[in-house]
Amino acid sequence: MTIERGQPWGTEGTAPHDLVLAAHEEAAARAVSNGARHVALRDGDLLAALGTGLHDRTLHVGAPCRMLPCDAYDVTLTRRGVAVTTIAVSKVLVGDWRRPVWWFTSGGFVGGLNVSPTSHPNDGRADVLEWSRVSLRELLAIRRRMRLGDHLPHPALHVARGHLVLWKSPSGTRPVTIDGRNWGHADGVTVTVRNDAFVLCVPN
Repeated sequence: MTIERGQPWGTEGTAPHDLVLAAHEEAAARAVSNGARHVALRDGDLLAALGTGLHDRTLHVGAPCRMLPCDAYDVTLTRRGVAVTTIAVSKVLVGDWRRPVWWFTSGGFVGGLNVSPTSHPNDGRADVLEWSRVSLRELLAIRRRMRLGDHLPHPALHVARGHLVLWKSPSGTRPVTIDGRNWGHADGVTVTVRNDAFVLCVPN
């Protein structure tokens, strides 16, 4: 069930026997795509959304943990009319660090930057940050403010959110990264929320 504002998220429990240990977010997405219900992460931006101290803490079956329902996301990439679909659990980035274009993030964090402070991994929506073209100096200034999550509002940034969000290139293709994996170039991206797709288990 999608979390409601002001309500507690998840339950206390023990790591179940079907727990899948994922070294990173791309591995977690692959596990969810293959039907895994309970997943534990060793590293990734999704853990940053939960607070500090979780990275590199291994969770073992039977150990006490918090069990957090999370959404996953069906991602469709198009290039010259050819479509490819995959699953994401954390983020989809269009563009590169020098020329960011369109950032979707589940928990709000990208590489330590709090880019979408109102995002939540189980709120049933996809939050997107769209970039206008900026100078290198302005880009660095925005990224400095992103470390504290106080970069919004900003005239070069536009926030969009919904059960389905999409990006379409006005000209040419752009590089796309999904959960840390390079997916080449695309001229269109669609992200659709898959509510309560898996349970993220984190150490107590």
